[in-house]
Amino acid sequence: MIIKPSSLGDVIHAFPAVSLLAKHRPDAEIDWVVVPAFADIVRLHPDVDNIIPFPRKELGKIKSFPSAALRFAKMIRERHYTAVLDLQGLLRSGLIASLAKTKVVYGPQEPKEKIAKLFYGKKLNSGSPEIHAVRRNYRLIAEFLGVDPDGKPETDFLKNESENAKIAELMKQLPDGPVVAIAPGARWPSKCWPVSYFAETANLLKKNIPDCSFLILGTKNEAEMAEKLTRTIQAPCLDLTGKTTVVGLLEAIRASSVLFCNDSGPMHIGAALEVPVVCMFAPTDPVRTGPFSEKAIVLTPKDLPCLKCFRYSCPKANCHRAIPAEKAEQAIRSFITGAYHD
Repeated sequence: MIIKPSSLGDVIHAFPAVSLLAKHRPDAEIDWVVVPAFADIVRLHPDVDNIIPFPRKELGKIKSFPSAALRFAKMIRERHYTAVLDLQGLLRSGLIASLAKTKVVYGPQEPKEKIAKLFYGKKLNSGSPEIHAVRRNYRLIAEFLGVDPDGKPETDFLKNESENAKIAELMKQLPDGPVVAIAPGARWPSKCWPVSYFAETANLLKKNIPDCSFLILGTKNEAEMAEKLTRTIQAPCLDLTGKTTVVGLLEAIRASSVLFCNDSGPMHIGAALEVPVVCMFAPTDPVRTGPFSEKAIVLTPKDLPCLKCFRYSCPKANCHRAIPAEKAEQAIRSFITGAYHD
């Protein structure tokens, strides 16, 4: 049993580790504990056999907690596991592990929350906290298997043919030419580049590549940002904000020429799919949680003392405003024209 309930980026970061497990234990049945919102993404992993939905929302409410907790515990205890692997490293994930019928629970030597260690029968070295999250998950599983921890992590996604066909049909509304997907949202306000800068970048790109068009992606909560973009971008735009499932979002990114975004879930999807990614970083650390891809350009402001502050919000947001639209446009154009070299 793999425990990695959320978030979207964290779930995707665990894909290569699970692939490594399946490669060296091809006869193993692999279950994955994940929140329902990302269950369909986990179903795209070719080696995962069963999904155990973690009812986070129901467990967060007094009225629904008792019944939700009982149902969840019953699901986990229906099977006897050879091993339980906690890739999340939190008190919550440790508690989930404690419910399982297993001889041993494995977890990271240095979990995000130290109290999680109380639930581990064996602690595994996942490497320095300064290395990328994909690499840490991979190293943890490699140590569990006793194989080379420095191998190349690989991410495999099955194609959802139904969602892929829906996206292909919608994208017929756009003219022929390169399609740049723009995902202007992020979970933290501090991660968000101003919408006006996204629009300015798109308009600069349109001048240099006249046949390009744009695909606007995001959740329904980001509809206002999308509306501003479609109103101000002087080029064909298809707004799919709030109109796709999470798997539809993945297929839309797969169908794009380049993804232009903040530090967000779509960024991790693009990187995993090997779609070229241009993204902005400032309050968070791209070394640890940036796009894990050789086809990515990370834009960061220079000479700001508050970089990597890890603040959820910032009243000034000077960090992102210090990244000029011209620099973003050049990065996107380098992928479209083939001028980019890693």
